[in-house]
Amino acid sequence: MQKHKRAKEQKFKSVEVKFPRLFRERVRERGTLRVIIFLALLAFIASLVSGAFADNDPSSIFKNGNQLYESGKYDEAIREYSRLLAQGVESGNLYFNLGNSYFKKGETGRAILNYERAKRLMPDDSDLRSNYNYALSRTENTGQQSSASMTEKISGIFSGLTINGLTIFVSAVYVLILAIFIAIIFFPAVKRYLLIMLGVLSVIFLLSTFSLYSRVMVLDSEAIVVSKNAEAKFEPLDNATTHFTLYEGMKIFILESKHDWSKVERFDGKSGWIRNQELEKI
Repeated sequence: MQKHKRAKEQKFKSVEVKFPRLFRERVRERGTLRVIIFLALLAFIASLVSGAFADNDPSSIFKNGNQLYESGKYDEAIREYSRLLAQGVESGNLYFNLGNSYFKKGETGRAILNYERAKRLMPDDSDLRSNYNYALSRTENTGQQSSASMTEKISGIFSGLTINGLTIFVSAVYVLILAIFIAIIFFPAVKRYLLIMLGVLSVIFLLSTFSLYSRVMVLDSEAIVVSKNAEAKFEPLDNATTHFTLYEGMKIFILESKHDWSKVERFDGKSGWIRNQELEKI
């Protein structure tokens, strides 16, 4: 009996001794498992965060848009470029590529609209000029658009400069004129040559100032017709009499707006009311 009792106590003790060891092993296993889960969760969050940053990175979006354009997916390319614009990103190349996408899609009006926007940022780009002229040649108002006014001809002299560039140019010419005035006072021996230079610079100054003024004055009023045909009416009413027709891609000037209508002026001075959805500001 004593032996049996001792054996039971030993067996009982041995069970008590094993339990903490088993518990520690399970705790250790659980700890390891938690570390693995934590690291996996951390890696998953990191991948989500890096993916989110990559999705919103302007360079990645622009590159993705270019790849979609090259593969002929113009709608998707337009969506990517538009995402950049929604982020506040703006560049001549972005508008240029957006214009190309619209042109490939067959929306000539929106193509010209974006080429016009690109021209304000990189007016001396030869590819842009070539595509812009080609898009214009595909519109129905080619003959009308080619009859440039005197203002447009003068502005065309400085068309290779942006508004900022033209402002700097005008300022530089103005400083030169002042310097020549001072030189005439201090160097009377070369007065004759200085007067010739002064005359030339004065003409350049007047032309460039006029060009700058003309471009600034229409900066917020220039628009492009984006619908195939827009009927300009005498009044901002659907049942009003049609005055004339505007064609897709035609540049117009907004005179005033009323509700869903805008009073616009054509290149020949004719004005009428069209719906806002048929135009878009440059």
